[in-house]
Amino acid sequence: TKFGFRPDFVLGHSLGEYAALVAAGVLSFSEALEVVSARGREMANLAVVDNGCMAAVSAPLDEVEEILESVEGYVVIANVNSPMQSVIGGTTEAVDAAIKKFQERGMQAARIPVSHAFHTKIVAPASEPLRRVIQRMSIHAPQIPIIANVTGDLYPSSTEEIIDILAAQVASPVQMVKSMQTLYDLEVRVYLEVGPKRVLNALAADNLKGKTDVTILATNHPRKGTISSF
Repeated sequence: TKFGFRPDFVLGHSLGEYAALVAAGVLSFSEALEVVSARGREMANLAVVDNGCMAAVSAPLDEVEEILESVEGYVVIANVNSPMQSVIGGTTEAVDAAIKKFQERGMQAARIPVSHAFHTKIVAPASEPLRRVIQRMSIHAPQIPIIANVTGDLYPSSTEEIIDILAAQVASPVQMVKSMQTLYDLEVRVYLEVGPKRVLNALAADNLKGKTDVTILATNHPRKGTISSF
């Protein structure tokens, strides 16, 4: 809004959802920083035998789900990013076993550097302490409609429901595919990524593949540079 633009809807991915919550007026910037700090602190204090791990996978979602079902131990799709890209998370042994199975089928799969298996039940013990921090904040109904990672649908206006969603977010899968479909069904046709690089541009392009009526833009394209791309 500082430069005269006001989005019709906002969406953030994982930790980026807090930036979207600020843009939507649900949290102030300082409150969002406090919650994000608490989120990191709870992760650091999480006492589990295995922090778990995560891996990026390039393969059709139905095939990813099929392979995960054949793996012994706990491993799930933690980021349902696009029809062809996802992030799995779970116990270290199960994720490594899944990576091996993907590679045996000629699919790209590789660990990503994270401290814990975010968006899985491994980090669920952090949800309740995080809820207590969020409850201290001044939560407002969205002034701009915002899509929730947890549901892939619009955030409700009820404060209690917003708190429930935010508390669950850290241990729930990021429903990016459903989120993008929700935005398209709401007649969104211009998608603008605010932030460094263009990772979300790639995910948006994958989710909206075949649709000729959409425009996807980056405000900080790494090859064009910040000023020219903005």
